[in-house]
Amino acid sequence: NPNFRKFHVPVSALSGGQRQSVAIARAVYFNAKILIMDEPTAALGPHETQMVADLIKELKAQGLGIFLIDHDIHSVMQLCDRAAVMKNGELVGTVNVDEVTDEDILGMIILGKKPAKAA
Repeated sequence: NPNFRKFHVPVSALSGGQRQSVAIARAVYFNAKILIMDEPTAALGPHETQMVADLIKELKAQGLGIFLIDHDIHSVMQLCDRAAVMKNGELVGTVNVDEVTDEDILGMIILGKKPAKAA
């Protein structure tokens, strides 16, 4: 676990990005092996979004498993190794993000069309 410092500021006084970081730190502190994040940057400003993205990348580099649910294709492409797309409750396919383009994933989302590399 990273070294955590005591802070004397209530969580309610923190920004959205700082609150999200506290929630992530709480899971890491309790030795979570995987984090499930649903829209972790929703309603955050650009600076806060980058702060949370950097934290996710750092935890990923340390070997923590991260399951990210997000509607922001740019976040998915930036933060994920693989992406699974669902449409109308059905799995369209799973792809390695380094083997597809944003357009391939958009085709999966909008048209339900699997690129050749989809599982």
